[in-house]
This record gives sequence, structure tokens and C-alpha cells, in this order.
Amino acid sequence: MQQKPPLEVSASELVGKYISEGCPSEVFDFVRPLANGERIKSQVRLRLLRAEEDLDALRSAQRTAKTNGETGDYGDIYKEAQAHEVLARAVCSVEQHNMADGTKQFPPLCVSADHLRRAFSASELAVLLNCYHITKAKFGPLESLEKEAAETWIARLSDPLRGPFFLSQLDSLQWPGLIALLATMCRDLYQAAGLELPSLEPTSTSDRATSTPDTGSSTVQPSASSTERPEVRVPADKLLTSADAAEILSQRKK
Repeated sequence: MQQKPPLEVSASELVGKYISEGCPSEVFDFVRPLANGERIKSQVRLRLLRAEEDLDALRSAQRTAKTNGETGDYGDIYKEAQAHEVLARAVCSVEQHNMADGTKQFPPLCVSADHLRRAFSASELAVLLNCYHITKAKFGPLESLEKEAAETWIARLSDPLRGPFFLSQLDSLQWPGLIALLATMCRDLYQAAGLELPSLEPTSTSDRATSTPDTGSSTVQPSASSTERPEVRVPADKLLTSADAAEILSQRKK
């Protein structure tokens, strides 16, 4: 489906008029296996979070980690809690509800991360998190990765100053698609120029015609060691006493 051209708005409208607009969202089919072997199908909606909601999710995840004994460098509990806090805010009802203030919203399915953890299994939460990343990638500010956009991306990323900025506009899940897009363009340019495509075969094997007996052979590595003094040898037939050690030390200092 071809995207509509973007609306032209002023900067003040961007942060004023549209600040109360609901974030974009996407509906996904969701299948849950039951204990009796049956499978039930439903739908869930994943919406993008505002920056303030993201920060609130991070703060809540930090509190959860500290409560469970993780301090300093946060570990697995913090990472899991962060995902749960995000999903508790992002997983919404498919149906739009009329709120008391007259606005229309998709209300969240769960009232808290604890509620979310009780409602879904760990594997189900992993599926929902993947759906959230898909939603982020779909509604990113610069999401066009079609073939006709390859030249545009080449121009963007080759700019030494603005290249990192344009890359930052993409969700990291879109990077494989961007890499594949640019690799396809490189392949087409190779073929158009009559050049042989780079081989996937390993190139570390030496050419027998040009190899010498020393090619690939290991040489003795340089080493450093203290100069041995024949007159000061450590006795090998008995354990050193403190007096023996003191005597050896005094001789070395001469």
C-alpha cells in the first residue's frame, strides 16, 4: 500500500496542535494455547509510546530491579522489567473507547506491569514485544526502504555530517532491511559496470604458484628473560629457607 504524502505543518503546529493526537498503533492476531490443548484466537493492538511514557517505564523498571536486589549495574531482572513496563503501556484494546473528557482512546489492556505478568506467559510476552518492535519500525519517521528509495539512502548515509542522524531515525530492527537494500544496489552497480561480484568463498588459502616454503609458516617469537647467573642458582633439591632466600638476594644485589 502506497503511503500518503506527508502534510506540511509548521514547527509550532507540530508540538502544539498535534501534541494531543493519539500515537499510531497496529493490530495483530494473537493465538493462545490452552492447558487442554485448545487454541484461542484474539487480537491485540500495540501503540507507540511517547518519550515521557518511555522514561516512566524506565523508572518503574529501575524500582522493580532494586526491589528484587539488583543495584548498580542492572541485569536480567531490570531488562525483563523494562520490557514488561513498556508492554503494559503499549498493549491496548482493539476497540476505541470514548473517554470522559470527550477524547477517543484505545485503553490499555493491563493496568500495570504486574497485571501484565499475571495475564500472559513469558513466551506470549516475547511475541507481544516483537509486535511492538514491528509497530515501531512501521511508524518510524523515515521508514521507506523500498527499492526506489535506495539512491536516497545512499545520499543520506554518505553525507559525513548528517549520515549518522538519518541512520538514527530508523529503528534498529530496520537496519537489516537497509543493509539488504544497499547490498542489492551495490550488486546491480557491479553488474552494470561489468565487474565480477565479490566471492563468498574464503580467500585465506595461499596460491600454490606463488607460495614459498615460508608462506604461512610460524616463526620463533621474540621473548625476554632475565640473564642467568651461574653462581646464583636456586637449589633444586630442597626447599628454600628464609636464610637461603636472604643469601640469594644479597648475592643478586652485588
